[in-house]
Amino acid sequence: MSLGIRKPYFDGQFYDRNKDELQKYLTAAVEKELSTERTSNHIRALILPHAGYVFSAQTAIKTLLRAIEGNYSKVLVIAPSHRVPFRGIALSEFDTYRTPLGDIPVDMDSVSNIVGSGNDYIAYMSDAHEKEHSLEVQLPLLQHFFKDFELIPIINGLIDEASARHIAINLKDWWKEDILWVISSDFTHYGRSFNYLPFHKDIKENLRKLDLGAAKLIINKDLHGFCQYLDKTGATICGCGAIQILLAVLECIDKENKIDAELVHYTTSGNLTSDYSQCVSYAGITFFEQEPEEQEQEQ
Repeated sequence: MSLGIRKPYFDGQFYDRNKDELQKYLTAAVEKELSTERTSNHIRALILPHAGYVFSAQTAIKTLLRAIEGNYSKVLVIAPSHRVPFRGIALSEFDTYRTPLGDIPVDMDSVSNIVGSGNDYIAYMSDAHEKEHSLEVQLPLLQHFFKDFELIPIINGLIDEASARHIAINLKDWWKEDILWVISSDFTHYGRSFNYLPFHKDIKENLRKLDLGAAKLIINKDLHGFCQYLDKTGATICGCGAIQILLAVLECIDKENKIDAELVHYTTSGNLTSDYSQCVSYAGITFFEQEPEEQEQEQ
């Protein structure tokens, strides 16, 4: 039974509520970044931040521009829950996700099939979607870049290495040429309000070192190493569970190491505000199929 439309909850907070103003903002922001190097590689997945656009849209847009030539019929988004605690991943019974730019139809067949897989870590939990910003913030950006697509919206709760691998067994069937995967995650949340103060001096430099250490493991598709890094550093990467699921899927499907990854852009809120006492980091990462000639050279 469908719940109908999941209406925007964070318009006017993370991004503009007015359709024309939002469209104008995105058009100008994209034009400003058009010099971003394009790629002929087929982008299969992206890691994008989910903060307010004033902080993170530049990183998201620079990364999305790498996928602008892609022909995607569906976008699968995995985004972390900030409000509803649970384990595993949650699908919703909404058949449409609305933003100021219009309605996005949900691929209800895929949602039903994912939930029906019999996996103990996968269930319907529409409440986890209703007031969650980490998925909603991605939607106007995706609409601006890709226009017509069906959405497969997933919210993740608590994930560890074992559960990520268990979930990947079922989700890997949606790793397809015409499905773009979007992993929604900010990187380190530093400061007293985040209860994370691993260093007190040279904060900007230490944050960069901490974040790029995590990014290196992600780019190397090292699930176990990434999990160990989280345990060792306590890095407050809010979408770490979604990232773990992606890395676990890549373990399943990328046996011949054909998927490569690249850090496209990195910044922090401190770069904008000059306040590093309370600071959030943003990274944009692409996962793509290597060009055939590149694969031959490596062999």
